[in-house]
Amino acid sequence: MATDNVVNMVSSIGNADNLEIFEMLMKGEICGCKIGERFDLDNKGVISKMSPMVESGLVDVVAGLEWNKYKINETQMCILNKYFNDQITACRSTGCRCKCGDGCC
Repeated sequence: MATDNVVNMVSSIGNADNLEIFEMLMKGEICGCKIGERFDLDNKGVISKMSPMVESGLVDVVAGLEWNKYKINETQMCILNKYFNDQITACRSTGCRCKCGDGCC
């Protein structure tokens, strides 16, 4: 697994607004107009805001006549999920325990 790929995906959702958009996308494909409404952006602003997530491969874009539609790239999401699951498994195999308490992971 390419570490750079994981870094790019995580970085692309590395602020509160982008994380909120990611959470919106986890519910399914959405029109850029909904993102624009939520963050008071025009189409150009939405495209700019979505650019890091699209460029990282985490989000796919479907061009529309007026607004683009966005959805999670399931393959990339699986790569990201596997990365974090592998880290948790490695931690558990060494006897490591989270500071949040037993059984939290």
